[in-house]
Amino acid sequence: MSSRAERLRDEILILEHRSGDKKALERLVSRWQPRVYRYILAMLQEENAAWDVSQDVWMAAVTGLDKARPIENFPAWICRVAHNKAISHLRKKGQLNQREATLPDIDKQPDNADRDPVCKAEDAGLVHECLRCIPVTQRSTLILFYIEDLSLEEISQVLDIPRGTVQSRLHSGRQKMKILLSEKGYCHEP
Repeated sequence: MSSRAERLRDEILILEHRSGDKKALERLVSRWQPRVYRYILAMLQEENAAWDVSQDVWMAAVTGLDKARPIENFPAWICRVAHNKAISHLRKKGQLNQREATLPDIDKQPDNADRDPVCKAEDAGLVHECLRCIPVTQRSTLILFYIEDLSLEEISQVLDIPRGTVQSRLHSGRQKMKILLSEKGYCHEP
């Protein structure tokens, strides 16, 4: 995730925005829009929908930023807004349960805990292709951890779940990624 200096920079931009500086909001959006879009695209797997939903995220974010309460951890906060909007979109389109039902049975596959295919896979396209087949709950956790580089505690805040559940979802998601990557011919020996 971002360093303390980057977080401080976000906090200053939020305070400047609340003080009426319109350019501060533009700078904040330009800093975070690529990450917001990337997360939503990974969740929805559809470019046009990802652009629409990312616009919804920023509309909600502006309203949230204008509230009197302080935003102490902007990265986790904006990721939570993005996550909620992506899940709402999937529900609205009736795709949430459909995607959850198309999973391989991981219990039939051998466990090889010493390899982590998310870290070792060099083909980003293959990883994203496999992510499409993983349940939304685990997909979001994998994306937030590996792609957005959030800590377990931050993911817990974003998804509003206990830290242990985050760890469980990461473990299950990794196992499913191993299976999917091996089914697609990816083999990486450590």
